[in-house]
Amino acid sequence: MQRMIGMVSLIVSILVLTGCGAGEPRTAENNAELTMTAPDSIENKSSKRAEGNAESESQDETDYVMLGQNNLDYKMAVLSEQPEADKVCIRVEPSVLRESLFYYYIPGEEDQEWLQKYMNSLPAEEKAYEGMLKDRKETGWRIHWQDKEFQVFEGGFLYYFYTDETMGEREYCVEAPKLCDYIQIMLQEKLSYDKFDPADIQTIVSAKLEVCGHITNGEYFSKTITDEEILGKLAEWFCNAEYIYGGAACANQEACLELLLENGEKVCLSVAADSCSNFAINGVYYDYRPEPVWDNSEFWEWFAWENIS
Repeated sequence: MQRMIGMVSLIVSILVLTGCGAGEPRTAENNAELTMTAPDSIENKSSKRAEGNAESESQDETDYVMLGQNNLDYKMAVLSEQPEADKVCIRVEPSVLRESLFYYYIPGEEDQEWLQKYMNSLPAEEKAYEGMLKDRKETGWRIHWQDKEFQVFEGGFLYYFYTDETMGEREYCVEAPKLCDYIQIMLQEKLSYDKFDPADIQTIVSAKLEVCGHITNGEYFSKTITDEEILGKLAEWFCNAEYIYGGAACANQEACLELLLENGEKVCLSVAADSCSNFAINGVYYDYRPEPVWDNSEFWEWFAWENIS
């Protein structure tokens, strides 16, 4: 029991120290259901499935499993931590608990042939930026091809920023809707990598938080909240969240919040594992910063572990 209490203190301390200035903790009482499995890291969970225990686990849990060298077996594909040379690779950030912030989906031979042909057909000369991306969100995935990584924006726009030794900082932007539609459909079919608008997060029935990473010393923790007052506050924050350009660097891969909505739909948020108030849905980032408080300390209080007894 002393070891468990010590771990709780460590988690709370690191959340405060590694974040962006979290305030003093406040006490929050709720009827949360707490489950704790330790030391069951992501790797340990993978080993159990490899031993044939997958059938006894829920469908949600079997959607992904960690493989060797930090690869991720996700949905209907194996995602790689590194892109593969001479292949079109799609960088993704699936909203599940994972070890790396992003992975690469490497399309098969038939898709590769089409994608490479299309990428090679793009204008080689530099295209002026000209504000083409104004008010456009990122799609949550990027294209890696021949040592270049293109950001992809709604409407089918590719953007690449680079530095030329003689010309300095340069921008390349091109419209390629056919290519982007092809990849979006492929990702939806293979990875269920769907778009989701946070404005659709209205009535929440339950919120399950999973955490595994540096803030838990590699151990896996899970807690479910069903308190209507707290869920109402979460819904208010999330549905009014504002889009963040360029993502975040807040260890979002280490914490996943699964929301069960009143209509039966489930949506998973990769929440910041520090004091920053942001989350990602399949690679698209949002800030749910509650005013006038600028951090997410209240969120972590609701999911705190100090009530262990």
